Amino acid sequence: MYIAQSTVMAPSTKTRYRVIGASLLASDVTEADRIAEALRTEGWPHANRSLVIREALARLADDLRGKTSEHIFLDFINRRGVRIPRHANPDNAG
Repeated sequence: MYIAQSTVMAPSTKTRYRVIGASLLASDVTEADRIAEALRTEGWPHANRSLVIREALARLADDLRGKTSEHIFLDFINRRGVRIPRHANPDNAG
């Protein structure tokens, strides 16, 4: 008896990641490492800096979901504007 094999393959469930470069302050890296270490200490054995950064981006996306580009811009101005020193050159801010 012949049983035909399906030519349709099941969709891959593996998440695909792209490696990118990002500039972070040393204090940002230290904070990401601190959070990853806390997760590992509490039982998340493979927690790492990338996981922390992906989670931060997911939270930002949740916060900004449904907002217009103007509202997104204002959100960044309200958060980052406080951190830009008054004497900073506007061309180098951000």
